[in-house]
Amino acid sequence: MTFPEGWLIKPLAEVAQVVMGQSPDSKYYSEEEIGLPFLQGCTEFQGRHPRHAIYCSHSKKIGRAGSILLSVRAPVGRLNIANRDYVIGRGLAALKGTRVTQDLLEHFLVFQEPKLRLASQGSTFEAINSSELKRWPILHPYDKAEQAKIAEVLSTVDRAIEMSEALIAKQQRIKIGLMQDLLTCGIDEHGNLRSEQTHAFKDSPLGRIPVAWDPMPLGSCGQWFSGGTPPKARRRFWDGGVPWVCPKDMKQFELYQSIDTITGDAVAAGARLMPTGTVFIVIRGMILAHTFPVGVSTTEVAFNQDVKAIVPKQGLVGRYLAYWLSSHSHKFLKLATTATHGTKRFDMDELQAVLVGVPPPNEQRLIVSAFDEQQSLLERLEGMTAKLKAEKRGLMQDLLTGNRRVTPLLARSAGETT
Repeated sequence: MTFPEGWLIKPLAEVAQVVMGQSPDSKYYSEEEIGLPFLQGCTEFQGRHPRHAIYCSHSKKIGRAGSILLSVRAPVGRLNIANRDYVIGRGLAALKGTRVTQDLLEHFLVFQEPKLRLASQGSTFEAINSSELKRWPILHPYDKAEQAKIAEVLSTVDRAIEMSEALIAKQQRIKIGLMQDLLTCGIDEHGNLRSEQTHAFKDSPLGRIPVAWDPMPLGSCGQWFSGGTPPKARRRFWDGGVPWVCPKDMKQFELYQSIDTITGDAVAAGARLMPTGTVFIVIRGMILAHTFPVGVSTTEVAFNQDVKAIVPKQGLVGRYLAYWLSSHSHKFLKLATTATHGTKRFDMDELQAVLVGVPPPNEQRLIVSAFDEQQSLLERLEGMTAKLKAEKRGLMQDLLTGNRRVTPLLARSAGETT
């Protein structure tokens, strides 16, 4: 292997201290704060630092504060940074750079994670042993100033990503609160949130709601349609220009594309094509064990038998209904039952009996506009984060292989200090 001038490639054991974890007997474990916190593997890994659940009074192997905690069992390659001393089990290794800076070693191991995982899959179960890990080649500049500058550049991008993700989390919390407020109290013609102190409310099966609202059974909110799957053997029905929505496509709220597509021949043969503004819900499948996917079409789409389509009745805005269903996902998940084959499904009578709070059409549009504005902000932030992550991947590829050197930055820094 060739590498840049001034760079070395050495086994991990020659550039860092490697401590392989070893699990003490479980009799030494306790939920009480006796001994040091114990980490068996990467189950307790969080964003950057682990969050321990138990303690261990018998310290066989310790990952010291500041160490890189590397998962050596499935999933191999994940890492956290020890924010204190931990007893580590056999699922982890603790690494401290000696001939490479700790920050550079961390970035390099993140860069190598896919290769570490691939190498581990040759074992009986996904794992990498001590000798394999200690032999793992670490490519790095000999000069620690260059090492530090590479790490500084990558860490700067990391901080930007963290800030962007924190903004997304904040806006998601705002969105949840906004949905809770607008879908229970509503918004008046002046754009103000209603309250019982300023507006008239009434009792209803949904609780206290604005007087202009009406509870409506979901089954009466529009016309319901079932989907289907065109015969797979007829290739002329598949890989066309018509989106064919399945539960796996409903990770997005707006439905306009799909993994699988069908042709006009399939539609002509009976595949049902739904208009823009149709609301879709998943009615059966493993996905219902955790989520209740809801979407609204922004183009004509077909759909399969695990999905129901609702064309809203006159006076009901499709996006409003979709937002209402999405915000009440917890209520619908409680209705899902396990069928004989282990998948989740809805009893349609129970599902359609759920009451929806329906404001007048103008208010529905105001509520939708407020949600869309918040969603647009979230999408911009998510797009910015995705762009930063793509830039980080490109920088890692360039800087951690020496294809792009930081020596001009070092020379500039040296000039500024003289």
